[in-house]
Amino acid sequence: MTEVQHEDVAAYALGLLDEGERAAFERHLAGCASCADEVGVFAEMGQLIKGVHPDDLLPSPPDPQVESLLVRRAAAERRRRRLHRTMTAAAACVLIAAGVVLAVRAFAGGPDPDSVHSPAAALLMTGRTYAATDPATGVTAVVGLEDKGWGTHVALRLKGVKGPLQCRLLAVGDDGRSEVVASWGVPGKGYGVPGAPDPLLLHGGTSLTQEHLNHFTVETFDGRTLATVAV
Repeated sequence: MTEVQHEDVAAYALGLLDEGERAAFERHLAGCASCADEVGVFAEMGQLIKGVHPDDLLPSPPDPQVESLLVRRAAAERRRRRLHRTMTAAAACVLIAAGVVLAVRAFAGGPDPDSVHSPAAALLMTGRTYAATDPATGVTAVVGLEDKGWGTHVALRLKGVKGPLQCRLLAVGDDGRSEVVASWGVPGKGYGVPGAPDPLLLHGGTSLTQEHLNHFTVETFDGRTLATVAV
């Protein structure tokens, strides 16, 4: 899209605009009285300067620098405008590229487990929390709870677990009913252990309300219990 500027008056009057710029400026000119007045002034001045000849009744021919004054001014204005467009476009490209890089990193590596801005970390800081360490497995689990209209929002922080494993978090009600809150895979290096100190952070939900929750169980897919957190 061609950008129309009031500074295009001189370039238009002297015929320096390309076809697209000229058409855009003429559309602008139809609704801008001040630009229409300036076009007339520049056109008259341009013709006056171009009409000056050494044989005229002037004591000396006009200075060539004066003759090109309007042309140079219009050209300078066009260069400035084009430079501004180029810099704006470059800045936009940089922002877009940065966004793409961040998106790719997030997709490839997942959320930063230590990020205080993640939903799980936020819930563990603001919600009602419960924690337990299983003496047999050495796994420590902390759950955070938040009431929702549909049930309970649940966050989990897990440490002291080595992989590879496939695990799930179960919410168990007072009536014995259980629901899977979330499931995940534990890589070989594990979470919250020497060599991999970062804990696992994740969140999910259950239809059980807090008043009907009894405990949470972290277990492997083959049914081995890693930790139990009473609420």
